[in-house]
Amino acid sequence: MKKVALSIAGSDPSGGAGIQTDIKTFSFLGVHGTSVVTCITSQNTQRVKNIHKLPVEIIENQIDTLLEDFKIDAVKTGMLFDNEIIESVAKKISKFKLKPVVDPVMVSTSGDLLSKNDDFVDSFKEVLLPKALIVTANIPEAIEFTGLNIKSSEDFEKACKVISKLGPKYVLIKGGHLKDEKVLDVLYDGKKFYNFSLPRIKNKKAHGSGCNLSALITGFIALKETPIDAIRKAKFVLWDMINKGYIPGEGSDVLNHESSIKITPTCKNYNYYEVWFDLKNSIEKLLTILPQEFVPEVGMNFAFALKNAKKLKDICAIDGRIIKSKNMLQTCGNIDFGVSKHVASIVLAAMSFDLKYRSALNIKFSENNLKLCKNSGLKISNFRRKNEPKSVGSTMEWGTKKAIENINSIPDIIYDTGDIGKEPMIRVLGENPNDVISKLTKIIKYKI
Repeated sequence: MKKVALSIAGSDPSGGAGIQTDIKTFSFLGVHGTSVVTCITSQNTQRVKNIHKLPVEIIENQIDTLLEDFKIDAVKTGMLFDNEIIESVAKKISKFKLKPVVDPVMVSTSGDLLSKNDDFVDSFKEVLLPKALIVTANIPEAIEFTGLNIKSSEDFEKACKVISKLGPKYVLIKGGHLKDEKVLDVLYDGKKFYNFSLPRIKNKKAHGSGCNLSALITGFIALKETPIDAIRKAKFVLWDMINKGYIPGEGSDVLNHESSIKITPTCKNYNYYEVWFDLKNSIEKLLTILPQEFVPEVGMNFAFALKNAKKLKDICAIDGRIIKSKNMLQTCGNIDFGVSKHVASIVLAAMSFDLKYRSALNIKFSENNLKLCKNSGLKISNFRRKNEPKSVGSTMEWGTKKAIENINSIPDIIYDTGDIGKEPMIRVLGENPNDVISKLTKIIKYKI
């Protein structure tokens, strides 16, 4: 059975924000999405023309009818428009004992008001925030709730504490409205602060980014992630969606929900995410340039290590393989840390000689592919499996070190011709995934 998430929000006919994008986000995560419409807007990527508020009886009836049938695993609130809707939704949240992710939507990306200001903020503070699991406020919204001027990390923390006293268990203040090179978001759990910092993506307005973030958090919570991990994962996924955003109309860009590799791992910090993201981009590039005859029968993997990696769990790779499927290549499995043994062992062995060599992939061995490697002018070494001592724990670690020792330096290419029950293989090593792709491109260049 799929997990079920609920969005209580307004309708955006442009598909970039509101319940439309929430449903897409839930689906992206493999969660069944349900929705309760609070308002119908006439808007596009340039402006909000008008807002039609639904009667509270209709809103309440939608909630009651859904909850008669569904077990809701997580819920978010988006555009609620006025105090009457806020109070109505809060009443139902209490009745059904829901703990919502609250996105206090007040202004659209285009700058148009999405709330009726009379008593709106007071109602939020008094009746909805006390029931919230998480509130996700941008800086203008946090200012409305606190009256504080927010320009620094210290201001973030002060505002988090003020909002926390209103009742939500977790307070997330988003720093996108500041103009720093890195966007800082601050999470407060009532005791401890957590900082999330990612590079600002230039020339992106990202229509619906707030809706998507709260929907991602909600979806991850439905999937039983802890709130902190849900927020951390949601931030990384959102960044990728914004980075790959596109412009469907004449106004703002919208987020891209399509990716061959969907869900980021729980990254402990930005260094982990940077490794994951660089590898992800290189794998996507690899799928566009790699000839099928370079894919081994067992499939191929591509790995990239953290700086100073010591263990397999420090190596990011595909949790599965790249395989041939009819007339195309495809990735089976997401990218994560600690999921590769063979290619990761190659990387660790290379790093034991030189910490710069943090990436590797394997390609099919054939006499023709080996000839292409030699024609490319890359540095080549090899090892023979039949010489492997019986006491060796990892063939790849032993073989890689042997190949390095054979030429007293780290080669670009390491190959072996196999043994009984062991497929022969070629490996390409580099300082990072882009370096590996560059070397592979040199090899492919000589393909007839």
